[in-house]
Amino acid sequence: MNFSQICKSYSKYIILGLQAFILLTAVFSWMLHRGNAYNRVFTLDEYTLSGTAIAAEDVSIDELEGQAGVFLSTPALSLEKGIYQIQVDYNVDRPGSVVSVSSSLGAMECIAPPLELNPDTHSAAITLELSRNADDVYIEASFSGSGFLSITNMAVNETSGRYKKNIFHAFLLCLLISLGYCFKRSDVPARKIMLALSGIFLLTCYPLYTDYLMPGHDIPFHLLRIDAVSEGLSAGTFPVKLHPLWAKGHGYAIGILYGDAFLYFPAFLRLLGFSIQSAYKYFAAAVNLGTVLISYYSFRKMFSDKRLGVLGSLAYTLAPYRLVDMYTRASVGEYTAMMFLPLVFCGFYLILKETSEEPRWKPVLMTAFGLTGLIQSHVLSCLMTGFVMILVCILSLKRLLRPRVFFSLASAAALTLALNLCFIVPFLDFYQEEIQIFSPDWTGRAVGSFQDKGLFPIQLFTLFQRSNGGTWASTAGIYNEFTLGIGIFLTIGIFLFLYLLCVHRREMTDDSNYYPALLCMVLGGVLLYMCTCYFPWDALASLSEGLDHIIGSLQFPWRLLAPATVLLTFVLCYSWKAARKSFEKYYPSLLVGSLILLAVNCGWYFYDYCYTQEPYRIYNTYELNTMALYSYDYLPNDTDPEAIQESAVVMKGTASIQAYHKLGTTVTCTVSSGTEGGAIEFPLLYYKYYRCTDTDTAQAVSIGPGANHVVRVELPADYTGTIQIRFVEPWFWRLAEVISLLTLAAVSLLIFRYETKKYFKKM
Repeated sequence: MNFSQICKSYSKYIILGLQAFILLTAVFSWMLHRGNAYNRVFTLDEYTLSGTAIAAEDVSIDELEGQAGVFLSTPALSLEKGIYQIQVDYNVDRPGSVVSVSSSLGAMECIAPPLELNPDTHSAAITLELSRNADDVYIEASFSGSGFLSITNMAVNETSGRYKKNIFHAFLLCLLISLGYCFKRSDVPARKIMLALSGIFLLTCYPLYTDYLMPGHDIPFHLLRIDAVSEGLSAGTFPVKLHPLWAKGHGYAIGILYGDAFLYFPAFLRLLGFSIQSAYKYFAAAVNLGTVLISYYSFRKMFSDKRLGVLGSLAYTLAPYRLVDMYTRASVGEYTAMMFLPLVFCGFYLILKETSEEPRWKPVLMTAFGLTGLIQSHVLSCLMTGFVMILVCILSLKRLLRPRVFFSLASAAALTLALNLCFIVPFLDFYQEEIQIFSPDWTGRAVGSFQDKGLFPIQLFTLFQRSNGGTWASTAGIYNEFTLGIGIFLTIGIFLFLYLLCVHRREMTDDSNYYPALLCMVLGGVLLYMCTCYFPWDALASLSEGLDHIIGSLQFPWRLLAPATVLLTFVLCYSWKAARKSFEKYYPSLLVGSLILLAVNCGWYFYDYCYTQEPYRIYNTYELNTMALYSYDYLPNDTDPEAIQESAVVMKGTASIQAYHKLGTTVTCTVSSGTEGGAIEFPLLYYKYYRCTDTDTAQAVSIGPGANHVVRVELPADYTGTIQIRFVEPWFWRLAEVISLLTLAAVSLLIFRYETKKYFKKM
């Protein structure tokens, strides 16, 4: 055997060896650089000071002696490519003073956003990322011109973030190598499918090809969610149910009432050293990829046709509402849920169809995993999907009552429940508490009716999409509203289906997908009607308080575009399948023309979105507004957000505190109550299951809500000791997590055994 033959025979092992080498190199590089390679603490005589700055025990300046501007600068630092942490200890009584980093490197090579010094804290850190070596890096402190400012300490430490990021990059490289190897070994039809799906994926990520984000409506809220999960993980908490960081570090119950399982991926990237915007971009790209693959798999399964799988993936992934959700609204929960809608639809379809050649448990797993994706990302999407599934069951009652179908649906429901007990149990537990959920400020019911937020029919079927604007009441018309609808491609699918139904109905009825397509057409039309301002939402809401609450929780009627999109994508795929048989001669021209219109549809949206949005660059935690709570949902009732103070520890009576340390939502400190006893209020919002114990005796210390619902610890007279306050999950939460974990493990084992047997049978 010559060298080329040897390489061909052992190509699989060569590829595996290459991937192992790449990953091990990245891991060993990180292990060698885990310690801080560069450390420097500045002394007072090293600073370059303005004429009015005073250096004694610290460097200080005030409004009487100094003017606004740079008053302190470090000597020039020679730093290698990498990620550095700049620690600043200070005292300031007014906002406006800033610590910043300057260098001759460009803004893309030296990333370190200025840090505004907070009067409520006395220590802060800046993350500096250098993409190449620099010999002239300066750290500067600028005075606001009012009050006073003193710098007590400055230090620079190199972190291992650069090398941890390289591990992730090595993983991506190995993934690309594996895909390239699979592509090389695939036949021509499979290569076409892979290229088509890759093209769809790259197209959907078009707005991500910049060095900044674009300011979607909800993006600050969701960036804060990601960073809060990362903060909780770095504090040693898992799962992160009570998010730290929010509300000026007071903690927020959003992790209990809003599924965040998929946010652990970008949160993990933050721990590796990626900036906030980079972690979000990787997450958005991963969701795009997941949507492309899941929709292809689902529509291919339903039609047993790979080409229709690609068509379904193209239509669904580039559907206007999904793009608006992804970019204009930046509704992370909803666009993540839309990734799983085709899988729910596919599993439900195969169960009802009952003629699948696949094992009976496969559609059950599809449905259960799809619903799990909805529950763990966006509860409202789960409710809307459940509504559609109930309608389908009612319309297919005769088929539903068949033993096999009923058993499969019951199994899917039971499996979904078991997989999601880890979320459902805490959700229901807290849902009954005195917590502000679906507040009128958010649903808008206090300022207008729900029906007024519906769409006009002309908004549903558009060719040129507007990406920017808001959503206002119908009385304001559609002026300055962004486009919400199904777009031109799905509209063509609707008209094509109606044409075939009127002219070629006899040929269509022979297809097993005809009646499901007809049902999807009807339900899709009903959902589109429900999205408009002409559907009698307000009349329905007036029937009962419970119905009003359910309707109001949807927030906007046009949310129903999400389930309508997946239903109408099925109609589109079926229509083109039937059209291929009915007018084969004109089929290619019609399809190409429709695809050109789709390109115009989504291309116009991308153009309008990317070229009209201002850059939104955000790298570090201190750039986030932790009070971006939007509607203040999940706060304890009657909490005044304006009264929340950062790092505020309030002592009552003769109580005193020492050695205070806060990590995430856990506080450890030494306290003394004095002869009369007292109480201490800590900067934590009080939710049930907070516990306070003496660290030496493990005895419980009285804890409850204080002023503005912060944690208040009551100390008995003559008490001295070290206490720890932390959020402790109750035993039934932990039991639910164990059940969900064991269920997932059992299902994974079942799939592994089945696929292994199938693989060996082919050999």
